[in-house]
Amino acid sequence: MINQTTGPQTKYELLADIQKPRWRKQVVCLVLTFLTVGALFITRAWVGISTARYTRDRVFFVGEKIENAQITAWLQRARMYAQSTKENQNSVKNTASESSYDSSQKSTGKIIVCYFSIPQDMNTSQGLIPSHVDPHICTHIIVGFARVLNCSLNLGEYSWVYRQIANLKSHEPNLKVMVSAGGINELKSGFPEMTKTHANRKIFIRSVLNITKTFNLDGLDLDWEFPAWLGSNDNEKIHFIQLLQELRKEFNRSDQKLLLTAAVAAPEAIVDQSYNVPAIAEHVDFVNLMSYDYHSYVWYYPVTGLNSPLFSRSIENGYLSTLNVNYSANYWISKGMPKEKIVIGIPTYGHSYQLENPLNHDVQAPAKGVGRLGDDSFVPYTTICQFLQSGAESTFLNDSRVPYAYKNEEWISYDDVTSVIEKAKWIKSSDFKGAMILSLNCDDWNATCSKNETFPLIRAVKLVLN
Repeated sequence: MINQTTGPQTKYELLADIQKPRWRKQVVCLVLTFLTVGALFITRAWVGISTARYTRDRVFFVGEKIENAQITAWLQRARMYAQSTKENQNSVKNTASESSYDSSQKSTGKIIVCYFSIPQDMNTSQGLIPSHVDPHICTHIIVGFARVLNCSLNLGEYSWVYRQIANLKSHEPNLKVMVSAGGINELKSGFPEMTKTHANRKIFIRSVLNITKTFNLDGLDLDWEFPAWLGSNDNEKIHFIQLLQELRKEFNRSDQKLLLTAAVAAPEAIVDQSYNVPAIAEHVDFVNLMSYDYHSYVWYYPVTGLNSPLFSRSIENGYLSTLNVNYSANYWISKGMPKEKIVIGIPTYGHSYQLENPLNHDVQAPAKGVGRLGDDSFVPYTTICQFLQSGAESTFLNDSRVPYAYKNEEWISYDDVTSVIEKAKWIKSSDFKGAMILSLNCDDWNATCSKNETFPLIRAVKLVLN
């Protein structure tokens, strides 16, 4: 027998039957959505961590493909700078650290410190070799990066490079040649282990004095990136000062008249965590401010940014407005470093990105990864010149005083002759000690950009400062 119901009641019962399972389905779909999003977030975070670990174990020489490289920590520093930005996005800009830009000349005789990075493979056709270095364009050449092994300074298999760079002093008697200790291998061992005890530091200092004497070097540059930063032992901050103090004491006793310098971080978050600035100032001849790598591609902030802006952009506020050369230099002054001991870093390389939309190519445009040019976003000036010659468009930012270039999906922030001249003028008018160039290797040393001139960026800086 078939039960029959009236039309309206049938409709109500059918509606009730439909609504009940649909409500359950909605709950299930919502739970599945949350689980999916959570899984995707965890996967992306794992990929980011895995990438960071991978890049931590690999080090790249800018402009060359080098497997298992051991001698430069530029990529790691860029990651750490990005971490400092992530940790301090809500910080408020300290406007007291700003300085005005005056083109008037206050003093002469500024120093120009140039890093020479030893690639793992000294290939004469691709990499810069000592014989191609012009000894007259820099007042100081710092060769790196030596490692700290068993609490001793170790030059590695290319110790002859240090000797050949030091031999350039025969062509330029006023040139100072130094060794830089540091790099990717110092993160968990190296510096941290060596600085722990007085006995360990004594071993290191003895090895430094032996190497500087043997290779006719003029001093030591410490490139520890970075003491007590992000999970490291807080005592490293104290150990670093103890090392500087003991090095200075032994250098003063030595008859070698050695210089003692340190390569130091630019972001204020790292400065606050890693350094006792007044104590550093007491012992070093000067610091080399690593005022670059302010922005590079990271998965959690996938937008284009400027590698080394002189000033903040007019639309920036909060912590982003502190990521520029002017702010960093004046922040070091506010922490207790005399400006006559601050050497301002100028990069000869840029950072590349892949744009999400080639039609959106402004600063802070969405990016989907590092660019195809260079190695893991690091692009030497020679490659940038070729990029521009291939038809890339260039835009110079009047507020930040640096350019960027783009073509199709490729986007690069970099420094050119105009921007390094602007920085050199600012260094001179602000009366800092001088400029630090990273690096000789990444400037156009083989005259690719212009057949009539080698090292155009460094020569432009020299023209202004001296």
